[in-house]
Amino acid sequence: IEQEESNLVEGLYHYDQSTQQWILCPHISLELDNVKNSSIDNMFLPERCQFLTWNILFDYYQTEFIYTNQRYNEILKTLKSFLPDIICLQEVTIKFLNLLLNEIWLKENNYYIIIMGNILDNNQKHSYGQLMLMKNFQPRAFSICPLEISENIISPRNKRTKEYIIARFGLNLDVTIDLVNLHLHSNHTFNANEKRCQSLEYFFKTMNTQNYILIGDFNFGDYDIIEQNILQKHQYQIHDLWKDIYDLDEVQNFVRYQNSSLFA
Repeated sequence: IEQEESNLVEGLYHYDQSTQQWILCPHISLELDNVKNSSIDNMFLPERCQFLTWNILFDYYQTEFIYTNQRYNEILKTLKSFLPDIICLQEVTIKFLNLLLNEIWLKENNYYIIIMGNILDNNQKHSYGQLMLMKNFQPRAFSICPLEISENIISPRNKRTKEYIIARFGLNLDVTIDLVNLHLHSNHTFNANEKRCQSLEYFFKTMNTQNYILIGDFNFGDYDIIEQNILQKHQYQIHDLWKDIYDLDEVQNFVRYQNSSLFA
């Protein structure tokens, strides 16, 4: 049974086997979450946790050249083959979301899914956004927030506001961690370097008292000197997992976390 697109709104969903429908779940925002309260059973990250992040590439400009239908099918097959604990997707369109919500493996493996409203925005000509999926557990709180950047580096032709998903989970009864699905500006956008740098500085400054992981498509690599200088500046605050794991000349996707000892 396919979920009606018109019934979807921004929020947290879980598949109800009795009604065979994706149900909107109640949630609280991070601002209302009291971290002194212990997490309940299904709000903890697993002791061993597999993460997958993927910019699945929207198809609004070169559909015939990037084989969207074939790619979407292969992406869904890959997700099914891994069944990760956490899935963070970027550039998700309503077309892909509808395909995903109809996947049997997603319904049968007790996934919760946070849907960003940008994906569902019928008023936006080329709507897309992020998803965060969690297997067998849900966030104790989450928010979908605008990616704050200065007005003077925004293109007058494009007023689209990027957003990010930030979800909080328990590590144990006393400690929480925030996971952020982040999609920074690509080099095709106006003042891309400045936008990326402002976004990184914002996270490093505002989240410096929290345990957190930044996951997603950061859209810069080893040769983007300004961004690398920011990482160097905060080297004792954050840890770049990607560089520990992969030896690539040009790095495009990153996973970063603070307080690495939590995962030692």
